Amino acid sequence: MRYAGRILKDPTKSPTYEEDLEKRKKLQVGGPVIEKLALTAAHKRVMVVFAAGFGVMVFGILKYQWFIYEIGGVFLAMGMFAGIAGKLKSEEMGKSFVEGAKDMVNAALIIGTARAILIVAQDGRILDTILSAMAGTISQFHPLISAEIMFVSQCVINFFVHSGTAQAALTIPIMAPLGDLVGITRQTAVFAFQLAEYINPVLPTSGVTMGVLGLAGLKWEKWAKWLVPLLVLWVLFAALSLIPPVLMKWGPA
Repeated sequence: MRYAGRILKDPTKSPTYEEDLEKRKKLQVGGPVIEKLALTAAHKRVMVVFAAGFGVMVFGILKYQWFIYEIGGVFLAMGMFAGIAGKLKSEEMGKSFVEGAKDMVNAALIIGTARAILIVAQDGRILDTILSAMAGTISQFHPLISAEIMFVSQCVINFFVHSGTAQAALTIPIMAPLGDLVGITRQTAVFAFQLAEYINPVLPTSGVTMGVLGLAGLKWEKWAKWLVPLLVLWVLFAALSLIPPVLMKWGPA
């Protein structure tokens, strides 16, 4: 609250002050007063299409486990039906689509690049090599140190694999049996895997992180500079959180 108060009093202290100025220029914030628009029947029809589209999407996700491709199709259909409901001409619909899509191109390219890094790491067997080397190192230490190395190892793998399901399928079959060998319960090995999720918001290879930053118009370097101090506290908390489970041999009764 104090930090927010200082920013409100002096916006130049905000880490994103320059980016905010650029956005204000594009959006013409503080410019001439914009004429007030009434809520017309066309607006109401578009809102109905929007609400119906989200209803279809939620139903599909819950009933048929729709994912990215299906959700993308729903949004595309929503855009088309919204244009029809708003009685836009085909030319106007096309221009509106281009106008909205151009702000997403940068984010799409960033996400695609981050995804390419993952494909290279997987197809080139880079992840397998890293995981094998880490497993050999972990087995040589005391359980407390081994648990911390497991946590660090999961953070390193997180750099390449951001999907929790994919990372679990890749690492847990190795880390869990390895924990048995060094005196760490499987529950603790899984806990180390879960704690590694703390570093996801700062990873430059994360499609989600870079996509969101791209949409916000925020440079990764500036975001990382602001987040890293907090990230250090998270990592320290995670490392300390692993000590009690190791000492208590946390597991099923």
